[in-house]
Order: sequence, then C-alpha cells, then structure tokens
Amino acid sequence: MELRKRKIRAPLHIFVGITLFYLQLWSVTAQINHEESSTKPSVNNSPSATSTRLLLSPPSFTGNRFSFRFRWRRRRRRNKVNRASREFLIAHNLVRARVGEPPFQWDGRLAAYARTWANQRVGDCRLVHSNGPYGENIFWAGQNNWRPRDIVNVWADENKFYDVRGNTCEPQHMCGHYTQIVWRDSTKVGCARVDCSNGGVYAICVYNPPGNYEGENPFGSYDGQIGLVRDEPPAVIGGMA
Repeated sequence: MELRKRKIRAPLHIFVGITLFYLQLWSVTAQINHEESSTKPSVNNSPSATSTRLLLSPPSFTGNRFSFRFRWRRRRRRNKVNRASREFLIAHNLVRARVGEPPFQWDGRLAAYARTWANQRVGDCRLVHSNGPYGENIFWAGQNNWRPRDIVNVWADENKFYDVRGNTCEPQHMCGHYTQIVWRDSTKVGCARVDCSNGGVYAICVYNPPGNYEGENPFGSYDGQIGLVRDEPPAVIGGMA
C-alpha cells in the first residue's frame, strides 16, 4: 500500500490575521516615531546627527526623505549604561547598609565627571587620580571581565585592614577606599568603567561631599560644625589609590 503524505494548508484567515497584525504594528510604531520627532526640537540634518540611528524599527517617511531609525540599539546602549550605574550604586549601598550608614544617591554630574576622567585614562589606564574637588576611588585590573560590583567589593574588602577604634589602617595596608565608601557625610556617588586600549579595565567612582579627611572618623558626622578646619583636597587615610 502506498502511503501518501497529506498536504497541510493553513486556513486563509490565519494569513490574513497575521498580515493585519503586522500592518497595525507598523502603523502604531510609525505614529509613535512621528510623535517623538514632532516633540523634539529640530536639529541640523548633518551626517553626525543621523549616523547613530540604527535600523530596527519600521522606516518612516518625513519630508519626502527615507530615513531609518535604529532606536532599539540606541535604547539598548542606554540601558547597558543604566545597568552598570545601578550595579555600582547597589554595591556601594550594600556595603554602607552593613555598618548602618544611609544609602548613596546616584548623581549624573558625578558620573559625567568620572566618565570624562576615565576616557582620558583609556590609553594607559595608569592609577592616577583626577585631583578634583570630590572624594575618589580608582581601580585597574589586567582583565576586562570585572563587573561594577566586583570592583566595589575589592574596595570594600579593605575593611579588614581598618581599625575602627584607632581610626587607622594596619601597617603596610590600605583602607582608604573602604572608608570613603562608608563615609557618613558623603551622600552622592557617580562612577564610570572603561576598557583599556592595552587590555584590562579602569574604573573610577567619585563622591560628594568628599570623605577621608585627616583626623576624622568615617562614622562621625561633621556637617554644620563651626570652626572645623579641613584640608583641601582630603588627606589620605592609610594610603589610597
């Protein structure tokens, strides 16, 4: 007996439904793109202004010109930065929570400052401070697989070298990264992480108000005290890089 294969044909209404769905999806996306473009101020149509738009959403026709929008990749890039920022912030606040300190707030201006300095260090990634008006922790590693929370944990691990009673670091050890993280009067943080040109990773976090003032305890509050003399920039407690 010869067996015949039954030809399976999809009903016509399935194809019609799928077609209508994609047409509706295309029209809604085009409308959203049009609304977004109408609410933004006009900019020059220079190549530099349009080269960052990547194709992922349906094409839109504006002014009889065919333009492609690569919004998905642009949003993905922004989300990647946001995830790194959140990871830096959460890692810091976990360390502060262990010692009963209030959480940091993420500051975009501090993050921009950190990003600017980190970009200047891409070529050599030397452990050099910016010597700016903020508190500062910097980091370098020979491999670029270090995540933000890994970097913060390296700084936080210096707590084992910090003598709370004496407010000093153990000899031949650093603890200034840790004391800056838990400094009570520091309330805001911003960080950046870049891949080095010669391999590895460089990271920097800046804090405002700065900490690590000589002779002060990180767990004390010195806000509003009249006549308190502080060094500028903050002195280093037990060495810090």
